This record gives sequence, structure tokens and C-alpha cells, in this order.
Amino acid sequence: PSTASVVNKDFKKALLFAMSDDLNISIALAIIDELIATTNDALDKEPKNKALKKETLANMAFIAELLGFGEQEPFAYFQIGISKEEKEQIETLINKRNEAKKAKDFASSDALRAELLTLGVAIMDSPTGTVWEKV
Repeated sequence: PSTASVVNKDFKKALLFAMSDDLNISIALAIIDELIATTNDALDKEPKNKALKKETLANMAFIAELLGFGEQEPFAYFQIGISKEEKEQIETLINKRNEAKKAKDFASSDALRAELLTLGVAIMDSPTGTVWEKV
């Protein structure tokens, strides 16, 4: 077994114990920090160890599930508290902006981006499309 497997075998139990002790986040974070340091050391020594990489992914997934990370798409998280009507208005403006960009009407595209900013919406273009968040 790899170094990380031996050192990390009890981390889940320790992490669950810390969380069940009145949500003792400071101890839980210390356990996670130690796990990450140990795992990084082990990966430095054995960078091609597939079992270690698989174990690392499983450990990170366990931590994320326990602490509630990754439950929601990041950009959807930042859209919490927006009414359906407001969301539709924002999506309409983004669609108009995307159409203007396709038509190479950059003045309109920039004006629509500015209008979105006045609504408190920042937009980011990515290869998969435009995403937005309230700022």
C-alpha cells in the first residue's frame, strides 16, 4: 500500500468525529489540511500511482459531500434570490447580446453588457456559452 493509504486510512472516522462534536470545524479543517499535506507528499513520491490518485479523488469527494461543497453548479449558486421574472429579463438581455455578437454588432453587444451591469449582473463568456452572476 502507498504511504497515503496507510496514513489516511482513519481520516474519515476522525473527520466524522470532529463534525459530530458540535460541528467542530476548526478540527475538521485541521484534519483536511493534514490529509492534503500527506497526500501531496505521497503524490510527489509516487506521481504515477493510479491507486493513490483514485483514493485521493474518493477522499476529496467524501470531504465535498460531508461539507456540502459542489451541491450546486457554481453559477446557479450565485443566482439564488432572483425572481423568475428577473431571471427571464436577464436571460433575454443575454440572448440579445449573444445575437448582437454573432452579427458582429459590437456596439449593441457592449450596450447590452452595460445594461446588465446596471442590473447588477456580471457576465462571462466561455466556450460553452455565457454565464452570469449577481454582483
